[in-house]
Amino acid sequence: MSNADLYREFEDFGNKMKTIAILTLIGLIGTLVGTIIVIGTLISFVMSIIIIVFFLLVIGDLKKAGRMLDNNKDLLGFPLKFILGTIIRVIGLGFFNIGLFILLSIGIITVLILSISISLILIGIGLIIGGSVLRLLAWGGLKNFFEYNAQLFPIDIANESKNGAKFCKIGAILDITIILGFIADILRIVGYFKLASLKRLTEAPAQPMSQPEIPMSAPVEGQSLNYCPHCGSDVSMGARFCPSCGAEID
Repeated sequence: MSNADLYREFEDFGNKMKTIAILTLIGLIGTLVGTIIVIGTLISFVMSIIIIVFFLLVIGDLKKAGRMLDNNKDLLGFPLKFILGTIIRVIGLGFFNIGLFILLSIGIITVLILSISISLILIGIGLIIGGSVLRLLAWGGLKNFFEYNAQLFPIDIANESKNGAKFCKIGAILDITIILGFIADILRIVGYFKLASLKRLTEAPAQPMSQPEIPMSAPVEGQSLNYCPHCGSDVSMGARFCPSCGAEID
């Protein structure tokens, strides 16, 4: 594996996250507009479909990077948790909204209608919480990856990416409350833009490879002999005469 190959996968991931951030922002605006005109809701729905497609592509980038890094469990664990969590959460939102719609739209509330609507709402809440927890674990694993493998990236990009995953994790926590979903979407948008910093990897200077330091010997101006040139006996450093033959040492 080379740094260039790994960087290419994360750069693709960053480019897609920027697109997802923009689409999520448009979808959020569409949701707000949808409270006034129907076209806003339609825009939000279309953006959601496109976002799902881009996330499937993002997951492919993370899986490739995870395999390059000796099957990194944080990267390889993200796809299943995120996809499963998203599917469960969407189903939960469907149950919740249907139950709420029945409860609010039916003129005469009977015991049966009340039981059905409340049951649907409770099932929806349970699924929303379960799906959000899985998404929380997915983003938490991604945050751990950037935190424990920061040496793989330039320091500013590593910090931005870690904070981006952290914002998405907090967004997943707020999803559990249901009523704070709007704030969760804002945090996710911020997180996506921070994760998009990975698209700058090829522009950043290459990370220097650590090289072992080789100790340098101090220069010796004139090393004295430690043996007698006449008889070959050992002589103490700095001695002027050989202790064996008595010859003078130059």
